[in-house]
Amino acid sequence: MNFKIAVKAMALLSIIFLGCGDDEKKNNTLPPPPVVSASWSENFTDVANLGRRGWIIVNNTDRPGPEAWRRGRYETTNKFTTGTDYVVGFPAYAAERSQTDFVSVDMYAGSLVANMSVWLITPITKMKNGDQFIFYTRAHTDDGTGSIKDGSNRMQVRANYQNTSADVGNNWQTVGGFTTVLVDINAALTFDGYPETWTRYVITLSGISGTINGRLAFRYYVPQGGPDGNNASLIGVDEVSFVSK
Repeated sequence: MNFKIAVKAMALLSIIFLGCGDDEKKNNTLPPPPVVSASWSENFTDVANLGRRGWIIVNNTDRPGPEAWRRGRYETTNKFTTGTDYVVGFPAYAAERSQTDFVSVDMYAGSLVANMSVWLITPITKMKNGDQFIFYTRAHTDDGTGSIKDGSNRMQVRANYQNTSADVGNNWQTVGGFTTVLVDINAALTFDGYPETWTRYVITLSGISGTINGRLAFRYYVPQGGPDGNNASLIGVDEVSFVSK
C-alpha cells in the first residue's frame, strides 16, 4: 500500500474513533432530575378518603357529638313540625361532581351545650418563609329562619413549625404543637363576624428558620356551641392549596 494512502487511512480511523468517544460521553451525560415541588392542593371531592391522603381529623370538644369535619352540607330538610322544607347549608365554592364537594363542620360536632375544638390537620408539608396557604371559607345561613344564622362561628388556622406531629393535646383548650396562629376568623364571636359568602384567604408563612417539615391545621373553635348552645352553626372550607415559592 502506498505510504501516503496508509497514513491518510489511519488518520481517518482516528477521527472516527474520537467521534465515537465524544458521542459516548454525550450519551452518558444524564439530564438533571426534575425539581420536585412541595406545592399541593385539595378540593374535597372525596372527603371520606382524606385520611389516605395524609389529612387527620381530631374532635377535642368537651361534649363531642356524632360528627366532626365531614362532607359539605347542602340538602333539603324538614326541620319544623309544620312540615316546612328548606335548604340546610350551601353549595361548594367549586363543584367537580356535586355541590357538596367541600368539607364542613357544624354544631353537631358537639352535643347539648359544648365547648368545641374540632381540628382538620393537613398532610406533612415542606415549608419555608414566603410560602402561601390559600383557602376559601364561609358560614351557614339558615333559610328556614329568615336568613339568620343559628349562632356565631369561629375558625383558627394554626401551624406546627416544630415537627411533623399531629398532636393537638387532649381537651378543647389545648393546641399541642400547633402554637402558631396564622389567622383567627371572628375571634370575638360576633353574630355576623364570619363571612356568609365564599371568601378567599391567602396566608404568607413567616417566622420559619430555614426549610422544615411541619403541618397546618383548621380549628373550629367555638365555646358554648353545640346544638343547644348560643354559638355555632355551620362553616365550610373549599379549594385549599399550599404554594411553595
